[in-house]
Amino acid sequence: MNKNLFWSLITFIAVIFLGGFLALGWFWGHSTAENYNPYKDLKGYEGSRHAYMVKSAEVSVKMADEAIEALKNRNIKEAIKDCKIAIDIFPIDAKPYILLTKLYLMTGQEGKMFETLILAGRSYPNFNNIIDVVDDADLDRIPLEQPQGDIFLATFPGNKRSAISYMFDDGEADVYTALPIFEKYGYRATIPVVAGFVADNNGDSFWGSWAQWKDAARRGFEIANHSMYHRDEKNMHGDDFDIAIDQAKEVIEQHIGVPVTSYVFPHDSYTDEAVLRALKAHKAVRVSEFLDAVYNRTVDIVFGGPYFSLQSANRLVDIGIKRRLWIIAKCHGVTKKRTMRSFKSITPELLEGNLAYIHSKSDEIWVDTFYHVFNYLQERAQSTVETKTFSINSVDFILHRAGTEKLSIPLTVVVKIPQGVNNIHAQEDGHQLKAFICGPDQACVDVNTPEQLVHLSY
Repeated sequence: MNKNLFWSLITFIAVIFLGGFLALGWFWGHSTAENYNPYKDLKGYEGSRHAYMVKSAEVSVKMADEAIEALKNRNIKEAIKDCKIAIDIFPIDAKPYILLTKLYLMTGQEGKMFETLILAGRSYPNFNNIIDVVDDADLDRIPLEQPQGDIFLATFPGNKRSAISYMFDDGEADVYTALPIFEKYGYRATIPVVAGFVADNNGDSFWGSWAQWKDAARRGFEIANHSMYHRDEKNMHGDDFDIAIDQAKEVIEQHIGVPVTSYVFPHDSYTDEAVLRALKAHKAVRVSEFLDAVYNRTVDIVFGGPYFSLQSANRLVDIGIKRRLWIIAKCHGVTKKRTMRSFKSITPELLEGNLAYIHSKSDEIWVDTFYHVFNYLQERAQSTVETKTFSINSVDFILHRAGTEKLSIPLTVVVKIPQGVNNIHAQEDGHQLKAFICGPDQACVDVNTPEQLVHLSY
């Protein structure tokens, strides 16, 4: 292990943990036995929820201490394992997340770092403290593949560096009242609706109505399928999916009047069988393995809760731009009043502040619905660009697409041009295409049709 890296880790650990561990030292003494089994230590406490929570916290702190000892011995692998156990036993404490995030970051394991942030979002640790340890200097040391060549397909439309899709799971009524905040900036979001929860079905005003979701769809918001009754689909098989997936889709489409293209699993819980059934009726599912196949820099992370600030939301945007991410912001309610019925809701002020911040960086980040972003990335993954001619003042190229289907969304092709050029024109088969300057020496062309010769002049 690099000596500078080692001492940086030790310094970081000392600053973050020293005070807390001195105060809690009486819990476990100075060391733990080599054969210590943390899960066995919890046996006998299951009968009392309070006693189990207290013991879990004690054991989790003990495992964090084990991680510190492992680092002192330069055993990164053991330290990571101990942090994971600490989180598994007591997922509320931020300390093991902080250490694990920093360990992955400083050892260049970016994907694992994002997995830790995703895991933190699913529980109730202080997310603000966790995201604070992700600094630009460490990120910049991790290699990042950049688009190469004189002509290439842009990762996102207009050659933007990042994308974000806001998703409001379940369909709480207060989400409908927050839609004007998106419209103020020209943005749209996705609302996965639980068909059986809609207020028209049970008279519960906590949930939105069909009239509201139909109006939202008319205004350009995506209404996705979030099952019929929000049950864990890991325990479903065969005909169970007829109601959970297929009938829910039919009910939603019947009420909103437009096709439903995306499926979101309740609790983000699924099996291979469930994914296959969902994809029979939908074009996209919010499943990490499925999304990674079209873009492997996708991060779906929970926005919200009492320990998630506007500063954290904006920091995630900055990280997304720096690391070329598609961020899926998984949200629930939009309210000032926190309730047990809504998982980690956000306030209207946080939403407004984050969208305003995103808008200030609109040259670098694309905001759109889940399916629209997925659709672009899928079309891109199935396409290539071939240069035919490259001269001093023009370029001819062809966009190829796998299969025979036409593009369902224009793809942006980026072409290197001489610096200082201001006027560009592009056409295919006699038709003008959208072309614009998108960098100091780059032109962007939005191509609509594959297998057509595109002529760009400047």
